Amino acid sequence: MRGVNCLFGLMTIPVIFAFYWWGTGGLFKFDELPAVVYFLLLIAWVVTLPVVVGINILIRWDMFRKAHYPIRFNRRHRKVYAWSQDMGVVTMNWSDIQFYSSQATKSQDRRGMSREEIRGYVRDRNGNMIYHLVFFKYEGLKGMKGVLEIWELVRRYMEEPDGHIQAYQVDQRLLDLDGKRESFIHSLIQATQVLADSRAFQLIFAPMVMWAGTGRIIAKWTCRVPRWPEWVEEKCRVAPDDPYVRNRHTERPLSAKEVLWPLCCFLLGWVEVLAILYFCFRGYL
Repeated sequence: MRGVNCLFGLMTIPVIFAFYWWGTGGLFKFDELPAVVYFLLLIAWVVTLPVVVGINILIRWDMFRKAHYPIRFNRRHRKVYAWSQDMGVVTMNWSDIQFYSSQATKSQDRRGMSREEIRGYVRDRNGNMIYHLVFFKYEGLKGMKGVLEIWELVRRYMEEPDGHIQAYQVDQRLLDLDGKRESFIHSLIQATQVLADSRAFQLIFAPMVMWAGTGRIIAKWTCRVPRWPEWVEEKCRVAPDDPYVRNRHTERPLSAKEVLWPLCCFLLGWVEVLAILYFCFRGYL
């Protein structure tokens, strides 16, 4: 859902700026005003300060961070290398990680705080928690079923004798993210799929696709691309003759349908939003 929060924050900034200019700068045009006006202005400043803090949180939630937080599962050495938001790159033994599912409560669901995740933690010999990370997350109509499918794929890869073959044969497009930012069209594809698995819903809620897509593009291009340290690259180096390699170089190109559909929903969303704004404010134009 990267980008939804920051776009809301960015759109609120001009409103807050206009309020402060009108409420503060505009008052200096008058020579004398009753003391109660200045008192009310002070109250307005105090009341709006939490709003400014909230806007900053919304922007920082999505922007000026890492573009994504990748995880590498090393089948040969039974290691997991993960980018953590607050600890940088961490290394864990696969067998030491205790995985569990995490879902939102009904109250959180009603407030739009849905959450379907597989989390994991590692404890030391004394039982103290060393690492606690979100490993797998899914956004879409499948809910927990979707995140469990991802978990099962990785579990088989790490534990089954032919897990590398099963992972190679999965009919699922890979994201082109290794060492680079998400492209414009991939941002639109992700924004479209995150909001709904059904194409009918994607078309009906085209303005939401526009909102999520625009915010995602802005957020991604303000973030830094994570770079694995050289020692991780060395540990995870793939043999050149490995027959089960899947990456962006072996992936088939995007088809016209895969490109045009999210682009159509995105542009349709912009047309609908601009039309609504025109009819709402045409009297002021």
